[in-house]
Amino acid sequence: FNGIMYGRGGLSRAETEFGAVAASVVNRCIYCAAVHADRYNQLTKDETVMASIFASGENAGQDADISPRQKALLDFATKLSKCPSEAKKADVERLVENGLGMGEVLDLVLSASLFGWANRLMHVLGDPLPQD
Repeated sequence: FNGIMYGRGGLSRAETEFGAVAASVVNRCIYCAAVHADRYNQLTKDETVMASIFASGENAGQDADISPRQKALLDFATKLSKCPSEAKKADVERLVENGLGMGEVLDLVLSASLFGWANRLMHVLGDPLPQD
């Protein structure tokens, strides 16, 4: 987990959190979506991106008012979360056209994939209990 979410180089911390949010929204893991949206907001000091993604409701951010790069990140992470086999070379090319290097693309794949697993754990095990 730490190697993917906090590793040096590649995708920025904020965009790694962005991938986690995209997967968590698709997987309807409210806890993970909220936690990682908050981390994104803290890192970017901009709450408008996450607000726009969450405001689009059932569309999982598809109607969000975000940059072309963010839209490419969101679309790819969403596709990986819904049906990984639908992610194609054209999707990767779109990320590259929006300024991502192949290492950053890999980081996005890892973030979205990690949260496919983590979200399922949260659904089964439940939200963490507050410490007393």
